[in-house]
Amino acid sequence: MIIELYLKKIFNYNKLMTRWRRQKQKQSHYCLLVNKKATNYNQSLVNKLAYAIRSKGGYYSIFSPDSSGLLYQTAMKTSGLKRWYHPAPQSFSKRGKVTAFIACGGDGTFNIVAQVALKANLPVGILPMGKFNNIALSLYGSDNADTAINRMMERSYRKIDTATIAGKTFFSSVGFGFVPQMAATLNSKKKPRFSMGWAKLGQKSAQAVTTQKTVIKIDSFRFEINPTIFNVNLLPYTLGLPFSTVSLYDDSQAEIIFDVGVDSKVFSTFTRQIYKKKYIYGSDIKLFRGKDITAQFVKEAMIYLDGELIKLNDDFVKIEIGNNQLKVFC
Repeated sequence: MIIELYLKKIFNYNKLMTRWRRQKQKQSHYCLLVNKKATNYNQSLVNKLAYAIRSKGGYYSIFSPDSSGLLYQTAMKTSGLKRWYHPAPQSFSKRGKVTAFIACGGDGTFNIVAQVALKANLPVGILPMGKFNNIALSLYGSDNADTAINRMMERSYRKIDTATIAGKTFFSSVGFGFVPQMAATLNSKKKPRFSMGWAKLGQKSAQAVTTQKTVIKIDSFRFEINPTIFNVNLLPYTLGLPFSTVSLYDDSQAEIIFDVGVDSKVFSTFTRQIYKKKYIYGSDIKLFRGKDITAQFVKEAMIYLDGELIKLNDDFVKIEIGNNQLKVFC
């Protein structure tokens, strides 16, 4: 009960301490970067967003690069951080400097666009068209496209924390063990619609994880464990589930979730309860908050980073909260 009251207090504090700002430019120029390979790509949603921008008196430019590399390069050019090899399209240039980015796709698309937005000090929003839409769920409270469009058109933004791991920037979460296994299992499947479906998936995924000796250090605390789950969250959602509803977006700390080697059956209840936003971290699966985080593995690990499965090339990683914060429409 004490823990539950504490978490509710933290959650209310997060809402009270939201630092809202509003774009001051008289004329908006939104750069829409579209990933047509996104799981739920829908051109009509992009058209609806473009119409909303014009209805508000703003301008927009749409680019649909064929790869993640081209997506990044296009964002760099349109932001002015990189020169065009050829003259920029006239239709783009006449609309003036880009005042904001909108990533049209999933979390991976947002990650790429946000990296450039962070460097250019520009606000960024997301039109959710991915499979899990963790960032949209965290920022807008919904992965509904209409909700996202309405929130972005208010032009209000706040700053959120950023972090890096092994030279890679992330804005939502990074997971080891349990979460990458769930992501791999769901790769070619639909998300469960109900809590019991998540419960079965959670237990199955936990049983499939090969645990390994891991040394975790969070600030001045050091743990030597064999965890099934080790997750670092800046925002609440991972895999479309609210893993950390107490996340404080801009306090330069992360929420760290891990177990100390519990029975895989525990993950059935864990997954079902977080789906319902009712899980209370305690003795089985713990939640800490910290700024300096390191992990030492016995062997290389697969991680789930902002919607993408990535293999680490080292058995030692340091997760660092960035000094610069990202402006996001929310």
